[in-house]
Amino acid sequence: MKFKKPFSLRKKKTETDSRDVPPDFRGRQDTATSENRSLPSTSTTVKQLQDKIPSTSVSPSHTKSTETQNVTLVDTSATPRGVEASSKDPLGLKVVYRPAGQRRADIIFVHGLGGSSRMTWSYQRNLEYFWPLKFLPSEPDINEARILTFGYNANFRPGSGKNKMSILDFAKDLLFDLKHAQDETVPELEDLGMGERPIIFTVHSMGGLIVKEAYVQGQNDPAYEPIIKAISSIIFLSTPHRGTNLAETLNRILQVSFVASPMQFISELAAGSQTLQKLNEQFRHAAPKLQIVSFYETRPTTMLKKAQIMVLEKDSSVLGYPGEISKPLDADHHGVCKYASPDDPSYVAVRNVLKTLITKTLKPQFADSGGHSDTKLPERHLEATSTSAVGFEEYLSIFESPDADYNFFRDRWTPGTCSWIERNDAFGAWLEDISQKPRVLWVNGNAASGKSILSSFIINHLVQLGLPCQYFFMRFMSQEKRRISTLLRSLACQLANSIPSYGDKLRQLETAAADLKTAEYRTIWQWLFRQTLFNLDCKCPVYWVIDGVDEADRPAALVRLLSELDQTTIPLRVLVVSRKTHEISSAFQKVAKQVNTDTLRAEGNVVDFQIYIDQEMDLAGDKAYREEISTKLLNRANGNFLWLHLAVQRVNACYTRLDVEKALEELPSGMEALYQRMAASVQSQQNTSDRNLGLSILGWVTCARRLLSVDELGDALEDDGVLEIHRTVGDLCGGFVAVDQESKVALTHETAREYLVRPEKDEGSLAINPNATNDMLLKRCIKRLTDTSLRSQINRGQPPALLGYAMTSWSHHLVLGSISDPKILKLVLNFLKSPHVLTWIHAAAKAREFRALVTASRHLVEVAFKLQSMENEESSIHHQAAPVIEGWATDFIKIVGKFGSNLRQQPDSIYKLIPPFCPEDSMVYQQFGRKESRSLHISGTTNTSWDDCLARFSLAQGVVASSVITAGSRVALLTVIRKLSQIIIYNAATFEEQRRITHHERVLSIQSNKLGDLLVSYGYATTKIWDVGTGECLKTIKNPPKRPRPHSIMFNEKRKLVLVCFEDRSVRSFSFEDEGVEQWELQAQIEEQSLDDSTVNLPTVSSISPDGNMIAFGYRNHPVTVWELEPSMLIGQCTISLNANDMTIQANTRGEVFRLMWHPHSGEVIGLNQVGLLFIWDPYEEEASATVHTGADTFTVSADGSLIATGDAVGAVKVYSTADFAMLYQLASQDSVFYICFSTDSRRLYDIRGSYGNVWEPNTLVRLADRSDHSSSSDSHIETESVSKMSLYSEHYFARVDNINALSGQSVGPLYCYGTEDGVALLCEAGRGKILELERLTSYMPIEHIAWSEDGRLLALVDLNGRLAVKRVTRSPKDSSSWQVTPHVDVVISQEEGHIKQLIFHPASKKLLVCTPAILFSLDLESRALTETKLESSMLKLKWTNHPTVTDTLLGFGNTKVYVFSWADLRAREIHNYTPPRIARSSTTSAPSLAHERTGSFQKDSEMLGRLISCTDSPHMLLEISSSAASGHLETQYLLIDIDDMQRPLEDIPNQDPLFLPYTLIPPEVSTRIREPLAFISRRRLSFLDVDRWICTWRLPVPGLPVSPGKKVSNLCIGMEQHYFLPGDWVTSNETRLCTMTPDGTLLCPRNGDVATVQAAKLRR
Repeated sequence: MKFKKPFSLRKKKTETDSRDVPPDFRGRQDTATSENRSLPSTSTTVKQLQDKIPSTSVSPSHTKSTETQNVTLVDTSATPRGVEASSKDPLGLKVVYRPAGQRRADIIFVHGLGGSSRMTWSYQRNLEYFWPLKFLPSEPDINEARILTFGYNANFRPGSGKNKMSILDFAKDLLFDLKHAQDETVPELEDLGMGERPIIFTVHSMGGLIVKEAYVQGQNDPAYEPIIKAISSIIFLSTPHRGTNLAETLNRILQVSFVASPMQFISELAAGSQTLQKLNEQFRHAAPKLQIVSFYETRPTTMLKKAQIMVLEKDSSVLGYPGEISKPLDADHHGVCKYASPDDPSYVAVRNVLKTLITKTLKPQFADSGGHSDTKLPERHLEATSTSAVGFEEYLSIFESPDADYNFFRDRWTPGTCSWIERNDAFGAWLEDISQKPRVLWVNGNAASGKSILSSFIINHLVQLGLPCQYFFMRFMSQEKRRISTLLRSLACQLANSIPSYGDKLRQLETAAADLKTAEYRTIWQWLFRQTLFNLDCKCPVYWVIDGVDEADRPAALVRLLSELDQTTIPLRVLVVSRKTHEISSAFQKVAKQVNTDTLRAEGNVVDFQIYIDQEMDLAGDKAYREEISTKLLNRANGNFLWLHLAVQRVNACYTRLDVEKALEELPSGMEALYQRMAASVQSQQNTSDRNLGLSILGWVTCARRLLSVDELGDALEDDGVLEIHRTVGDLCGGFVAVDQESKVALTHETAREYLVRPEKDEGSLAINPNATNDMLLKRCIKRLTDTSLRSQINRGQPPALLGYAMTSWSHHLVLGSISDPKILKLVLNFLKSPHVLTWIHAAAKAREFRALVTASRHLVEVAFKLQSMENEESSIHHQAAPVIEGWATDFIKIVGKFGSNLRQQPDSIYKLIPPFCPEDSMVYQQFGRKESRSLHISGTTNTSWDDCLARFSLAQGVVASSVITAGSRVALLTVIRKLSQIIIYNAATFEEQRRITHHERVLSIQSNKLGDLLVSYGYATTKIWDVGTGECLKTIKNPPKRPRPHSIMFNEKRKLVLVCFEDRSVRSFSFEDEGVEQWELQAQIEEQSLDDSTVNLPTVSSISPDGNMIAFGYRNHPVTVWELEPSMLIGQCTISLNANDMTIQANTRGEVFRLMWHPHSGEVIGLNQVGLLFIWDPYEEEASATVHTGADTFTVSADGSLIATGDAVGAVKVYSTADFAMLYQLASQDSVFYICFSTDSRRLYDIRGSYGNVWEPNTLVRLADRSDHSSSSDSHIETESVSKMSLYSEHYFARVDNINALSGQSVGPLYCYGTEDGVALLCEAGRGKILELERLTSYMPIEHIAWSEDGRLLALVDLNGRLAVKRVTRSPKDSSSWQVTPHVDVVISQEEGHIKQLIFHPASKKLLVCTPAILFSLDLESRALTETKLESSMLKLKWTNHPTVTDTLLGFGNTKVYVFSWADLRAREIHNYTPPRIARSSTTSAPSLAHERTGSFQKDSEMLGRLISCTDSPHMLLEISSSAASGHLETQYLLIDIDDMQRPLEDIPNQDPLFLPYTLIPPEVSTRIREPLAFISRRRLSFLDVDRWICTWRLPVPGLPVSPGKKVSNLCIGMEQHYFLPGDWVTSNETRLCTMTPDGTLLCPRNGDVATVQAAKLRR
């Protein structure tokens, strides 16, 4: 295993705050990284650990190059720019050295205040010692980099003139030169090409501030993006970073610089400068992308030839960021950047850093073409990985780096404190353990004793040792940071960014579409750690620091996860920091039984307290007096660091000794008393408005779901007109609240929140009422969301600061407040009834916060339940609110499920495009959909409310599906036709068929691996491994002798094996790796013991445990048994007896168990017996722990084990909670359920019902998925509620669906007709729906084809038996708005003549063409005469249509030719070849089509003709030709043909075929978007359904445009336009092939047994 670096990089935050941060409650800044500490006594062990990990610190050795090299030494003279400059010190960006050949990097030197571009770097101001030019080019590796200097006018000595430039101006000057400066060292000026190679800055003093400002500014300007991305490292030499003590530090700099006249950039460096503090805050967010090295001075600088002053202290020169490298230099402020020789120790240190950075910074994006990656992925993952642009942060939903919390506590660290832990034996043993086994250290202490500051110290210590460290701070003040799932995702993200092999594994998970953003923590632990991290081959220790476990939602559950570390051989070192509670102590006792665990008690360290007092107490007086006060404070602190911190602040505010004595007397001992004194100061505000404002701030900070930024809090308090939030917080909140370095407003400690919300309150004391405060927060959130200018602010990209919080949190405050209060209900009701609710959805979609809608739905359900329980209330507002709240609770879920992908692409579609598609009974349609019906009108569907059916998998006649499984981002259906099986792969998001995998024998079982990229199919004779992504067969292995039936199949990823348990109780395996042995290996043979010495029958079912170590067997008339496999050993038996009422044979009959599954996590077995009794059983117990009668025939368990879904013979689907078998959901539908499974994220259910399958997305499952990750121990009402309340209506009915087989609409009229698989034909009218029933066949034969005559008066239908009926359709003479239908002709085409493929009317409606593969029939509609013509073998698979411009002519289109036939005699008149010629692709074996070909016959030709689209008033035709790729995926071409181009051969083209027909391929920019071509409509437009379900049009090429035949003309896509999109549950599976559009632009779309019509005004024009 290889580590990229010892500390992970973090994602840059997109928002920074420009306000300065007050110094209160900030303590001394971090200088830990700058100390040269001695390691513990056993430092040799730490050295061994460091040797295992690639070092990121400076190299200690220095080897001078003795090679003769071709180098370019440049001595340029700069032209003054802006001001006069010495030729020795040029201004601007100048090259001083160019390497021979290609450079590996660019090193840029930037001088400081009062310095210059060359003298700053020259010892004794002698250019012979200008080390960037004289020393560095002789160094190996460094001499492969180009070296530049940047000079600016930083001179302010007498005579230098006034300079109004600022730091920002200098930074912009640097950015400009980086982009536009020219290389003046070559004969002809040429661009410097900055950004083509990594950039390393070496900066001194104020030059560091300029580079930081340039880096921050460049982040926000796309013009500089390539350059900023190329900046990889910054080496700081004595740069004043820190915000504390700025006045003293910067004044010293000014003294050193001999300031003579005021300058703009000097004034910016004055004490309290907001410019510098803002720069520090902004750079903090950007810094994680950089490798930072900070050198600091250790000698005082001589001033005015007399005084010696330390210009910069250590804490000002070191940033203290994770991953930063810091080192002291034995030099003063001037000497840190000037060296007398290459042997100068300071030069050696800087040079070693440069060498290390150049060696490591050559990233893949800068590599030469010959470069290669160290890590190789399996071939099948390369494509997905290379195209993945999503960062680990986005994939894992990590939107805030843990760096912020690290910095929060690190900034409170006082230099010299916490070092005691380095000498602690338990810590030393944990740190230096070199074994390959995991180890846990629990550090516990009392509240407010400085544990989190200690954690930040430990993190920094690990980083300084060069050890890989991931960390997380659980914080009660943030609901998100209390969740175990957030912790696990954050650790995984840090691991992925620092360990390449683990990152590769996560990319594979991403490819498999494992949705982990809302997954329950056990699922995340299983996916990201047990199945991924634990299986890595890692010998290097990996360190985790987890702080504040006692503040987690479920502390004991988190600790119990650590007990599973014994399953890995990775040397994980986990340090847990928390209070000592009984719950956590008990959990650690259990962990210690399985993992090496130590405990360390961290009481308030007296030495640390003394150091803090010495450094922070600003008290004048003699030493004895200071010691006296110090002793008093130490005696009263009682180990509480927070008390000591507040006490020192109080003492520092005193001016006299009398004040100090008084303060000490008034300072109460203990935090409770201190908080009471702080509360009194809040209430003692003289001004009532000030007091209320302080209480308002306390309310926000105490009850907000997460920490608010100062901007958010300012927006929240907008009504109060707060002028300066920092001062307001400090003056009005009594010390309860502080603003941290991240500009977040937080309570000083969790104990402060506990005090403020305490249940027992003295009368008149300060306390926060959670109910009332949540009401206040709700009102402000709703007010922000109902701002009339909000939509325009969102569109301008300038949303108000509080919008993000209000958007995600309003519903939380609703359920935590006074729900029954009529005023609150009225407020919510007004919001839900107004257009502002759409603006909220728009904002959520734009921010990709769809979870906010799901969470709001869950909360509204809770409100609805509470309103239902208040039936006796007389308030009218309660009765008004209930239906609105219930309606929107459902609408929010369905909008996400059915329109989520489209909202993601076009958030503002919620206003116009989505409401019309919602059911008529939905709130969104009633309030907004009707208003849009003029521009977008939908009709034809009979369902007026939302249904839970998301999609349907329809199969061809005679094809039966036996099972369905999830395979990562796909769904796989196992289908059987005769003796052959096909596995149909669907996209799990769109349910579009992706490919078919054919196993040429009957397949008994299929299973996929966890990633979903591999699939095993166990056939009658062979077992095959398939690559799901490509359809390629990776391995074939013959089945064991006697061909036993498989009961259970699983992938053992760790051992690279497929395990199969057979009906003979044997467990066999084979390797699924390419080089693995291609034979079965017997793993175990179980010999079951009979209870009564009789022979035990073969098991009816078996199931292998998730870890592959145990197996469960179910029998008829024998107990369920569980066996351990290695060695074979019986674990337990469980008898499931039948109820007396169910016994049909004999009294002692034991129920037959025919379905068994293991719980994914608990080790329990779940089973189902013959009478539908569902049970759950722990194999180490004798009896089942729970049972429930379900009447089911099959069941499945969700990925996290929390849900069980069952299906039965009458079509019912039920969902139960695993914990208590409570029924959560019930659905009644048609046909028996043969198989059922959950989706990967447990939000959907897939079932199989013989010839079709369903996809269900119940609201209950969606809300449960949201709740599993968002429940909180603080929300007691959520914890105690029954999960059955996730649905307002637990029972749902889904009406029987008669699948539509055929659909056709009039070309000149509003009528359309469709036929079903049960032999029903219905006539409908666009805008009205069903008019009358045309046919209802008693034979139940499917209606196969429907055709209209061109005048729309005749309608032809044919069924599967060949019965052809022609009917006349006219308007009723009595009522012009109604229609009447009369029979015209009835004919039967014998099945022996072939299956009917097409019906086509003669343009004059005199004849009807009936097409079978081998024969054309012409039916005379007047004489009823039927004539036939047999086709030649080359014409068997043609698509027929009328010639659009030549009467009495038929055209038959093939894949290489067009045949011209006469209607009169059905004889071929001409044959035209396509030009350029097309060569048909054929294959010797090809798969049968199970959906598109009703007969399921073999396709002899791998090319298939799809749609043929023509129009009566246009010569254009579109022919769709699909070819089956080796992967089973269809590749489609669209041939655009102008029939007017049918010509005789050109004379100037020799050897031309007798006739040819030019065509144009639709350009790939358009063709790749087409999912289904629909029709030609007005204004020369082709309409089509695109891959994202948009209805689009493309304007055809203008006549006369010079286009070469067959040429792909990309500029033709200019006329493509999107009009509207279809919901996610429309056009799924094979419904798509029936979609069509009439010439007037009306879309006809089959949906759940109906045909929906969509009429868009824009398409009618």
